[in-house]
Amino acid sequence: MRAQEATTRVTNTRQLFSTDRLRLEVGETISATVGYETYGRLNARRDNAVLLCHPLAADCHAAAGPADPRPGWWEPLIGPGRAFDTDRYFVIAADTFCGWGTGEAIPQITVRDNVRLQRQLLKSLGIERLACVAGPSTGGFQALEWAVTYPDRVDQVIAVASGHQASPLFALAVCQAAIDAIRTDPAEGLLYALRLYLTLSSSNDWLDAVWGRRTAPASPHPWTGPEGRYAFQAEVEAEAERLAAHLDPGRFAAAARMALLHNIAHGNRDLDVAAQKIAAEILLIPVSSDILFPPSAGREFADLVRTYGGRAEVWVLESLAGHRAALLEAHRLAEPISAFLGHPVWH
Repeated sequence: MRAQEATTRVTNTRQLFSTDRLRLEVGETISATVGYETYGRLNARRDNAVLLCHPLAADCHAAAGPADPRPGWWEPLIGPGRAFDTDRYFVIAADTFCGWGTGEAIPQITVRDNVRLQRQLLKSLGIERLACVAGPSTGGFQALEWAVTYPDRVDQVIAVASGHQASPLFALAVCQAAIDAIRTDPAEGLLYALRLYLTLSSSNDWLDAVWGRRTAPASPHPWTGPEGRYAFQAEVEAEAERLAAHLDPGRFAAAARMALLHNIAHGNRDLDVAAQKIAAEILLIPVSSDILFPPSAGREFADLVRTYGGRAEVWVLESLAGHRAALLEAHRLAEPISAFLGHPVWH
């Protein structure tokens, strides 16, 4: 089929971008369609655009809007006077390709493939340079990948509860077990995968502080039989079911595999070469209790960037909530993000 120009189609506040010219790292050229939402206005100079990249079990609905009043995953940070001030910035939140929706089988997609797709989306909007790219968790993977793949196209990068690669190794093994479960039984496997994801994203101290070992309401005591549940188990299972209602198992498995494989050093010989490419200012916000991306890893990467003359800083979010604090306590990110971007937030 003859290649067509990339197109943008408006569907209320949620919009779709399509291209049939996405060249993947595996060597294939495929068609791709992703959803995105925008907040604020693009200025005449087209230099006030901010790209937000979502975490694994989310989509492009980052904040409430007139047509979709549901709170978004970074609701406390987006809007007039907030960290991503929509009176100042034109904010674009884009889907991760292969993360959501149903459809035919798709090849292996990488974080870099998604960044290249986002670049096409932005070009279709007339945007050549970003003021900032930001995201939590796997969204932070994409933000840092922007700094390496398009160093001359982004001014600032913010990665929350994230890093330059998937880590630690035990989490990669658990992630692969979740992917295998989906392949064996898509529906039940997805629930199993989400339970693992939600549990790994928590910290033991947080689970103990919020639920402890209380028996779940309307549940027999766990000692009395296999149907018994502690309160924290029941909550994890209920949240997994809520998320599963909006997720396609195959695409979630592909997105999880994408996260598992990610390393910005890939294709750059080593991490030092990748770090040398970074020209943007970097803000890393690890969570003190996050077992997936501990603060020590963030400090090491920031030190490496600075070794090669780059600008990188680390602000640790002190929280018991583990990896999930990037969303559950998003309001606490407002001041460090606003300070990094160079403007105050309203209280």
